[in-house]
Amino acid sequence: MDCVGFNSFQSDFTGTDFANFRYSLPHSSSSFPFMKKFIIGFQIVVLLAVFCGNSFSQIRTDGTRTEKDSVTGMMKTVTYTEIRNEETITPRHDMITINPLKFILFWNLSYYHSFGNIIAGGIGLQMPTLSSFKGFGANAEIRLYPSKKSLRGFYVAPNFSWNHLTYQYHDYLSSNSSSSSSVGADTYSIGVLLGWQWFIGDDFAIGLGLGFDHYFLSASGSSSDYNIFGSYSGNLPSLRFDIGYAW
Repeated sequence: MDCVGFNSFQSDFTGTDFANFRYSLPHSSSSFPFMKKFIIGFQIVVLLAVFCGNSFSQIRTDGTRTEKDSVTGMMKTVTYTEIRNEETITPRHDMITINPLKFILFWNLSYYHSFGNIIAGGIGLQMPTLSSFKGFGANAEIRLYPSKKSLRGFYVAPNFSWNHLTYQYHDYLSSNSSSSSSVGADTYSIGVLLGWQWFIGDDFAIGLGLGFDHYFLSASGSSSDYNIFGSYSGNLPSLRFDIGYAW
């Protein structure tokens, strides 16, 4: 791949949070369409949280009963319909999740544990799926549940992530025809996420979240001409979708 190809590849990767697969908002006039999509995505998450995340179900009961008329003193049969709300309150203390969308770039797995009614903690690991990249990453977060139903419902999650990637390439500019070099990048991010966690069938977990991160990306390598990562520092929106199992 020539230098033009590498520069194009760099523009695709610059601004990507490799530890959490969070898409970036470029600092240019072209960012407005992305912000519109981000707002639409936020509205979709809210609607899904309202319609799908509700753990209440209605139960209807029809029947008859015999009672004494307070005026005539005679016995009579009354038909009634009773509707009541039922909530699934099975506590969940542990949860394992994956983000299937991240499999395009990273294998990933996260684990969460509830430390009480309000607080839960999580850690995650990941590795690149692209054969030309090597590396690994990790992330951690604390979830706060205002509803006091840890691992269920709305949560606020401060989080931190780190990832290291290396790219191996053949250096055609070198006098040695068999020479190969590599470039690498380390990313660090700290942010906050607003999310919703619910369960289908009481065990299958689905989660959605939106937030913002402040992150730093620094690259290193033997030749800046082949630096596909670039460098960046700034605030970017984040989007999360995960599925998993809880017990």
